[in-house]
Amino acid sequence: MTRAKVVSWAFVALVVAFLFAPVVVVVLFSFNGTSSTSLPLTGLSTRWYHEAFHDGQFIDALENSLVVAAVTAAFVAFVGTNAAFALSRRPSRLLNVFSSFVTAPLIVPGLFLAVSLLSFFSQIGVRPSLKTVMVGHALVTLPFVVLIVNARLARLDPSIAEASRDLGANPWQSFRKITFPLVRPALIGSILIAIAWSFDEFIITFFTIGPKLTLPILIWGKLRLGVDPSVNAIASVILATTIGVTMLAGRFISARDVT
Repeated sequence: MTRAKVVSWAFVALVVAFLFAPVVVVVLFSFNGTSSTSLPLTGLSTRWYHEAFHDGQFIDALENSLVVAAVTAAFVAFVGTNAAFALSRRPSRLLNVFSSFVTAPLIVPGLFLAVSLLSFFSQIGVRPSLKTVMVGHALVTLPFVVLIVNARLARLDPSIAEASRDLGANPWQSFRKITFPLVRPALIGSILIAIAWSFDEFIITFFTIGPKLTLPILIWGKLRLGVDPSVNAIASVILATTIGVTMLAGRFISARDVT
């Protein structure tokens, strides 16, 4: 390796280390034996995790986050898969417009979406609740399913499904035994990304949740009252969940097509 490459890699490593330093600090202090938030650590302990998992607010917020993520994932999986099949099978100008409309939440600022949703729900007389949170999360996670599944469909050879028809399979059998198994890894990966995104979403949740709590909202509420060491443990739980689910999603999405 040349000297220039070594310098380049060292620079990249320093930048990455600087960006992730706050995350490392949060995880590190979640295992601190005391409530101190300054170095050196006074000992390693799981005390704050124990307190978090015995906190009624944390349990309620965790349950709410899981329910919202599960319902959101189920909805966007159904709608997004159908949209992806429509976009891949019957290309037209109208569907191109529909594709742009579906994927718009990826480029629209989250704060704008959150305020728009709050205004919309107020206009139609719907009070903020977990249901409105699910609508907001579905809006921002739907593009992931559509784009990922559509990308997998674009790589499929149409002759495979046509061959199954020639061999006597009806459209449903062709989809169930040929097309769906080929698309399934991408679909599962996109669902996992939707779950990770929903579990970690704060801005849209903050504007649409009402009196309920999810984990990000719970952290925000605790930080308003001061530095609570259990916040580090809760944040670490969210971080570990998000990283784990995202890595698993990557394995599914990058999986090779199988028959």
